[in-house]
Amino acid sequence: MTKVFISYSMKDQKFVTELSQRLEKDRIQVWSWDKKMAVGDSINDKIVDALTNADFFIVVLSKNSVSSQAVNFELSATIINEISRERNIILPILIEECEMPFSLQNRFFLDFRFSFDDSYNKLLKALKAQDTKVFHETDRQTDKFSAGSYEFQIKNIQQAYFSGNLALFCGAGISYEAGIPTWNALLKSLLKEVYSGNEEIPDIDIRLANLFQKRINVSPLVLAQYLKTLLGKKFMYTVRDALYKNCNDKSKIVDAITELSRPKRERKPLRSVITFNFDDLIEENLAKEKIDFKCIFSEGERYSDKQIPIYHPHGCLPRKKTLSTKNEIVFSEDAYHSQFIDPFSWSNLVQLNHLNNCTCLFIGISLTDPNMRRLLDVQMRKNGKDEKNHYIIKKRYTFEDLYPESENTKIKDKKVIPVLESIEEQDANHLGFNVIWVNDFKEIPDILNEIGK
Repeated sequence: MTKVFISYSMKDQKFVTELSQRLEKDRIQVWSWDKKMAVGDSINDKIVDALTNADFFIVVLSKNSVSSQAVNFELSATIINEISRERNIILPILIEECEMPFSLQNRFFLDFRFSFDDSYNKLLKALKAQDTKVFHETDRQTDKFSAGSYEFQIKNIQQAYFSGNLALFCGAGISYEAGIPTWNALLKSLLKEVYSGNEEIPDIDIRLANLFQKRINVSPLVLAQYLKTLLGKKFMYTVRDALYKNCNDKSKIVDAITELSRPKRERKPLRSVITFNFDDLIEENLAKEKIDFKCIFSEGERYSDKQIPIYHPHGCLPRKKTLSTKNEIVFSEDAYHSQFIDPFSWSNLVQLNHLNNCTCLFIGISLTDPNMRRLLDVQMRKNGKDEKNHYIIKKRYTFEDLYPESENTKIKDKKVIPVLESIEEQDANHLGFNVIWVNDFKEIPDILNEIGK
């Protein structure tokens, strides 16, 4: 007898009960809590055992289920199960319009929204088929962003944007195209500045940078603290010089953000931009386009209703302005700890206010920052819901990202990539995010432009 496991949200119990009863009548064995669980049993162990022994995994897709941590866990476990079995066992069924999990976007699903009987007959045919297709992970590396693939997410972001309630959270990814260095590249540049005058050891700056990066287990924040101490009063000016040294002012992402910031008759502009970058490329672009804004990087600064606030929680080093004590940046370990331990710092309060009251789109942010994760967890607990109110654009893994030196490993990891992405998506879901995946950061302007249509 064919065995199936149905993954669903308890809020969709009525539909699942009807589906289970029909399947049992057609001699399909459905795993159920009341029959398989005894008092004292480990829930996780029982579920994993059921997933391992099931011939098919039916996932019921609804607004409730895609937000469910339990469903996400079961789906991730089954993806791994598919890889080990080397055959497709996941059967998605849709019961209402909702976000399609990334791991299921390339799969055909049964649509139960319009006719239960017609869709059920197709499901039954699939379950009774004697053979199943060999598992094949479609190579999506050539697929560029398509608005159709994320229709549900884009529509929700557009609604927030046109009502004036969309805020952007921006990380290093938005400035990279313009020649602004990454964090590691910035540290290397500062090492060069500190040690370039040393004639006793040739290329000491390059050697030290490689040692810190590859051989010595030193936190980048500790290294940053060391550099800050060595540079002394020259610190902020040296960082600024390194920041803009190779800047070419060309970033399609910044251009798209600027366009979203432009007020128009039929819609409101962005509510605000929160950027963790030290540069002021966004502000320079807004000024060039004569869009009114206010750059805020310290406590007590105000803006008018006509201005778009550009917040810099980690500080700002404007390219063309004189620096002052207000331009202090969160660069080293001590500054980072000061911000982390003070829950009422202006930067933490600004972020929490936006997370609680706006729809936020995260761009170029990895979600590894402990302070950011803490703030996201606080807003999730405060809301008391499992709703995913925010959105994040994440770059897909490539084989070269994982193991660039091994051809054999690449072949093996081709099947592991969807598991890694599923884990990352589940983590983002847990923090309140819907995920939009891209193969390259160059696709981000297309997403921003689509939002503004």
